[in-house]
Amino acid sequence: MIESTQLYGDLVGSEHRHNYGQYFTPHEVAAFMCRWVLAGDSRNIYDPAFGLGAFYSAAKSLDSSIAFSGSDIDPVILEHFRKNGAAPASTHILCQDYLDTWGQCHSSIVCNPPYMRFQHFKNRSEVFKNFAEHLNVRLSGFTNIASAFLLKSLSELPPNGRLAYIMPLEFLNTGYGTIVKRGLLSNGALKALIRLFPEKDIFPDATTSVGIILASKDDSGAPVTFYTVRNLRELDSVLDSKPAHVAVSTDLDPSAKWLKYFEDERPTFNSSDLVPIKQYGSFSRGIATGANEFFTMSCSKAAGLGIPRSNLLPCITKSAQIRSSIFSSTDLAELEHADKQIFLLDANGEQNDAIRRYLRYGEEKSYHTRYLTKKRTPWYKLERRDPAPLLFGVFSRKRFKVIRNLSGAANLTCYHCFYPNLFGQKHVDALFLYFQSKAARTLLGLRIRHYGDGLDKFEPNDLNFASAPSPAWLSRLTDSVIQGAMDYCRTHVKIPPEVDRVFDALVGPVEQANHSYCDPNAVVPSP
Repeated sequence: MIESTQLYGDLVGSEHRHNYGQYFTPHEVAAFMCRWVLAGDSRNIYDPAFGLGAFYSAAKSLDSSIAFSGSDIDPVILEHFRKNGAAPASTHILCQDYLDTWGQCHSSIVCNPPYMRFQHFKNRSEVFKNFAEHLNVRLSGFTNIASAFLLKSLSELPPNGRLAYIMPLEFLNTGYGTIVKRGLLSNGALKALIRLFPEKDIFPDATTSVGIILASKDDSGAPVTFYTVRNLRELDSVLDSKPAHVAVSTDLDPSAKWLKYFEDERPTFNSSDLVPIKQYGSFSRGIATGANEFFTMSCSKAAGLGIPRSNLLPCITKSAQIRSSIFSSTDLAELEHADKQIFLLDANGEQNDAIRRYLRYGEEKSYHTRYLTKKRTPWYKLERRDPAPLLFGVFSRKRFKVIRNLSGAANLTCYHCFYPNLFGQKHVDALFLYFQSKAARTLLGLRIRHYGDGLDKFEPNDLNFASAPSPAWLSRLTDSVIQGAMDYCRTHVKIPPEVDRVFDALVGPVEQANHSYCDPNAVVPSP
């Protein structure tokens, strides 16, 4: 299978695989999933995303008498399988779009569905229409193809039918995932969720959390178990091991975040010292242009095009443009001097001939037909975002990227923007210091979305409902302590250790947190 995968990858290239969302299942994973579905009464297996036949090979290695059928939308991969696979010509594999076929019933289903985000869901409106018509389900616009596959397969299981899916687990913590989790919980079908960590051992090219979903329409009333597998050697015996969490399906809230159930231990906090961040203001995403390569430009590019400065909006366009935790107007000027792309074309107002020529060029290059631009009138109209005083990195590894923005520049979607309300304005610096603390990594980490290879992601609402120190707690930080810590950040790109330890009280044992605090008034940041 590994050799066939390599041959196919060399044949079609990465772009073809990306266009079809193709990631290939390791034999150990495929065999585990096939064993699970075959533990039921059926001797027939169906795979709606057949690919290179990983599940076919695994099933036949377990029992050569298994009747196997499948389908795949990509004729190239099926032709490659037929030429290089070990299946007889009579194998019942169809070239078709699984999401276009309805009225089927399959007693055992195994699948590694396409991994494509909603932006690349080309026939999404037709698929959503079919889901509403056939399943009476209205999918969110953010639903990805893998989740649509799963919901459809669940609807095709008969009584006592079994299903095993390997797919991204991000839906467990997202808004669109509510419908998917509701489908899994229907009639007590969901039996187990197994997170495969680290994901790079499973899918080397994937940057998303990955897990196995086991479901059965057996009405057994068995609880739902959550497991974490840290290497493939553990997979065979995982269902006999102690789960990280066990829950009766009726106790699981489909609108809640479920990734937390994979953690073995839950810390305790003194909740009286914590409030939602939204009490101080709100996070929103940065400006989404829909075509950064067209709208972003450097001084030299704008000058070469004849675009006046009055039509350029200072903007942080890439996360790497900010290297310090405090970003000033001087830092912005240095980027401009280095001719970095720190401007956005703002053609909403008056346009000269040069801007009109550039907009015509954009239309010739079809920028006006992009996913976002085609929804705007006119297509080049930019979203309005005021410069935010606090920026929060969307993606992170181990440490959050938090910026105190004093530059007056807006930002693209590489950062989320924090806009304080009237109450929160006086606490901006204190919140900036908190976000950089170890305590914040613990508290905010409860709402983070885990992706592959140690990559984490926040959405704005994940941050809005995360915990922060209460106003009473923040009032313990004197102006002199805050100012000293800010000065320290300018040269050290992190908060002073003494201040970091002050925030530790927020996540200490409840009895300790209730008893005493480090005295912030005694903190003197190192120079």
